Amino acid sequence: MHSSAHSEKSLCRLTPPTPQPFIPSLTQKEQEILEWCAKGKTSAEIAIILSRSETTINFHMANLRLKFDVTSRHAAVLKAIKLGITLLP
Repeated sequence: MHSSAHSEKSLCRLTPPTPQPFIPSLTQKEQEILEWCAKGKTSAEIAIILSRSETTINFHMANLRLKFDVTSRHAAVLKAIKLGITLLP
């Protein structure tokens, strides 16, 4: 029994701690746009909803893709969900 406890302590010292996932900091506008994306809205639809240009929405989407290190808006939404970022009420 003593050697078993000793083995567990040794294993704990050898096992590195599990790193916490990096959760990017989002601006209020990025969060809002990501929420609309999660609801299936296109950039054109989001632009109308938020009274902004489609170019502005795409600018924020490009920033979101960079922050989440992904190549599409859908991947950004999925990664946000995986990281625990609340997108849908």
